[in-house]
Amino acid sequence: MSANTALELEDIVFRYQEKGKRNILDHTSLSIPAGTLTVLMGGSGCGKSTLAAVAAGLYPENGGFLEGGTIRLYGQDLKTLDPQKRAAYLTVLFQNPDLQFCMNTLREEMRFCLENIRVPAGEMDARIDRAAAELGIAPLLDRTLSTLSGGEKQKAALSCLYVMESRCILLDESFANLDHEAAVQLLEMLLRMKTSGRTILAIDHKADLWLEAADEIILLEEGGKVAARGINCKNLPEHRADFERLGLFYPGSRPERAARPVAEGKPLLQFRGVSIRKGLPTRRKWGRAVYDAPFLVQNADADFPAGCMTAVLGPSGTGKTTTFLSVLKQHPYTGQILFQGRDIAKMKSKELYRHIGIVFQNPANQFVTQNVEDEVCVGLRLWEPGLSDEACRQRAEELLDRYGLKRQRRYSPYMLSQGQQRRLAVLSVLAGGQELLLLDEPTYGQDARSVNAIMEHLREKVEQEGLTVIFITHDTELAAAWADKIYRLEDTALVEKSAEEVL
Repeated sequence: MSANTALELEDIVFRYQEKGKRNILDHTSLSIPAGTLTVLMGGSGCGKSTLAAVAAGLYPENGGFLEGGTIRLYGQDLKTLDPQKRAAYLTVLFQNPDLQFCMNTLREEMRFCLENIRVPAGEMDARIDRAAAELGIAPLLDRTLSTLSGGEKQKAALSCLYVMESRCILLDESFANLDHEAAVQLLEMLLRMKTSGRTILAIDHKADLWLEAADEIILLEEGGKVAARGINCKNLPEHRADFERLGLFYPGSRPERAARPVAEGKPLLQFRGVSIRKGLPTRRKWGRAVYDAPFLVQNADADFPAGCMTAVLGPSGTGKTTTFLSVLKQHPYTGQILFQGRDIAKMKSKELYRHIGIVFQNPANQFVTQNVEDEVCVGLRLWEPGLSDEACRQRAEELLDRYGLKRQRRYSPYMLSQGQQRRLAVLSVLAGGQELLLLDEPTYGQDARSVNAIMEHLREKVEQEGLTVIFITHDTELAAAWADKIYRLEDTALVEKSAEEVL
């Protein structure tokens, strides 16, 4: 191993089940040069996130079986390093930063990280303040982590890795839930880290934002094997066939527009003077709720047409997800939200949920079984209670095959990759037969092939069954290609936009 190599995986064989037939990493060999920014791309489920967890020593320590191979961090065999020493070489920022936070504020979180690597208490504050100044995150230090936007949480999690002074930082889909501006800010933080000598290894499904900054893009195929490497902005056209063969987004390409003109008719969902605040009421005065939190949405009017696909865009933290929660009566609002002309405030929640389904940002929060096929069957039986077991399983298998999940039908949903979990959540809700689906970032963490499978299935349901879909996304190209109507939430206003305007 060269002294200039940060991470080396040599002939790694890893599986989640001891007697499983499939190796998630199947004789994977990979080396990452020190001091570089390298991007790993590959189809959903090819083993990218597993590779990150194995490289960090989280697997097999916390699950799975490493059947063979060697992992070295800066020349040190991973097996010889305890967690404290390991953190000096490599730390990981996972897709969902909430899973990494343990404390109330960012300052407390950074102190906790330093405690874990045994930094003397007298040195902590100076180290935290220095890192905050270098990364430009000082205003976040004393804010409660749960109140931060998605972009701010990613910055907070990244600053925790930075203050630990790890030599290599591995990021798993770090841009997945961020708008363009927040993603650019995060990339600027990473480039400052690289300038200070860090090695950056990023896993992503899209290379567009990374292209100018990356020293190298590496493409992985099934089993975590290297399909192509040495890709950069200069030789990118030579590798277009590799991107297309693996079902990946080729940088700069745009999907063909599949949206339709919105037909005149009565909206399925309407907002009339709707206002939504960021937090819950802090107290009551004269029998009325009193809020200290700012408005996310203020006095909004909007119509969501029946039998159409509507996209909701907007910067991170503007209240898109909270607006969905208000539609489900899970977050307070003022004004009127009408479903089929009825005020939802006067509808029982149980009745409302028979008509409206939702896929949350974190799909693992809504799984109710321990088996992928069973998860789809739950939705099918909600729609057709009299469906026989044999017919249900046959239908589920057909749907799973369409979504590229047939081989995983016996898996636990929690053993799937994030991209596979997302597809399963969308499929399970689609099988439930509700008239309105609310989808929060339905395509994040998906390769191009999977995005097309999801969106084409949604379009088919809309056109053939009259389904109404409202989806939140940060992907303006996705919205322009598939949405019949587009709203942008910004500065507390819901403003209708054309596809040309959002692009």
